[in-house]
Amino acid sequence: MGETEQATTGVHSRVATTIEFFGPQWFGSTMGTGVLGIALSLVATRSHLESVAMLATAFVSLTLVATVAFLVPWLLRIGYYPDRVRTDLIHPVRSQFFPTMPITLLVLGVGIDQTMGHLLSDATLQSLLTLFFVVGSVGIFGFGLLLVTLMFTNDRIGPDDGVFAWYIPPVSHLVIPLLGFLLVSDYYAGTLTGQIIFVVSVIALGVGTFMFLFFGSIVLYRYAYATLPHEKLAPTFAIGLAPTSVLVIDIARLTYALQAGVGVDISLAPLEPLLKLLALLLWGFSAWWFVLTGALVAYYITRRTHPFFFTWWAYTFPIGAFAVSTDVLANLLDVAAFGFVLIGVTALLLVVWTITAGQTWRLVARGRAFTAD
Repeated sequence: MGETEQATTGVHSRVATTIEFFGPQWFGSTMGTGVLGIALSLVATRSHLESVAMLATAFVSLTLVATVAFLVPWLLRIGYYPDRVRTDLIHPVRSQFFPTMPITLLVLGVGIDQTMGHLLSDATLQSLLTLFFVVGSVGIFGFGLLLVTLMFTNDRIGPDDGVFAWYIPPVSHLVIPLLGFLLVSDYYAGTLTGQIIFVVSVIALGVGTFMFLFFGSIVLYRYAYATLPHEKLAPTFAIGLAPTSVLVIDIARLTYALQAGVGVDISLAPLEPLLKLLALLLWGFSAWWFVLTGALVAYYITRRTHPFFFTWWAYTFPIGAFAVSTDVLANLLDVAAFGFVLIGVTALLLVVWTITAGQTWRLVARGRAFTAD
């Protein structure tokens, strides 16, 4: 075999390996990148810094490029390596990352609206965001039903398997209203399409909220009564930030949708004080969990170990959701002091993202990113 044939065979082998071991967790990186772009755009608005706005647009653009690139091996894997996909689907932890793909589509939609809306025509932007909403919602509801069914029918799952990655399916449903309520308030207010989007978003809000409460009790039971998970799963503790943080944003989006008119007999006026109070309660829990996450990470660093794993991406989206919820609360309550928290948390997120992205690139460059787990 000549050198050219050997090189070609080597390339084909690397491509095949990449597709075979391109697990569902990879879209966790696009979720974190997208929400960083959104958080930076909010910082840019508050600080009136054009350079930060440009950086926000760059991160959303990177999310778009990465999403398209990741979809290729993600879809090919289903066709070429269905056994690998089935193995991941019945795994108690890896399975929970499948909804990260449709979540990315919804986050990307919000990010594009936030940073690039002025670059696109209203008709183009409306069609694009609606497409993201439809595909993302179908994927989230589909994976949600599939994963819960597989979990209930899998007799090999035990209490020790309960980790905060189990929060991802609930959070995925809570993300649907982020884009859904935005579409209602900005594009479909008072229309039949708006009513449908509103109903789907509210149903997703209910599913996500109750799934969070039910599965949360299981996971907290495991953390309280069993040993802490392996160091690889330590970053998933940060996912506990996400449900309540996203709920704060959902509440704000809901108020805007009701103000615009959704075509159903629900009046905002009597609900508004209660919604603001609920948002503050939820944000307070998120802030408490943010500090608790820091304490647990410190425990791993000082008492155990905390080396880099791809799971470090689990830090990014929850911290970003907390940052965005802080800006939302500042607007809801008209308290400017929350803006300083937004800037601080976003700066932390930027540092975490930079370190995690750099370490991930090292794994890819060394050929250690796509291997059997």
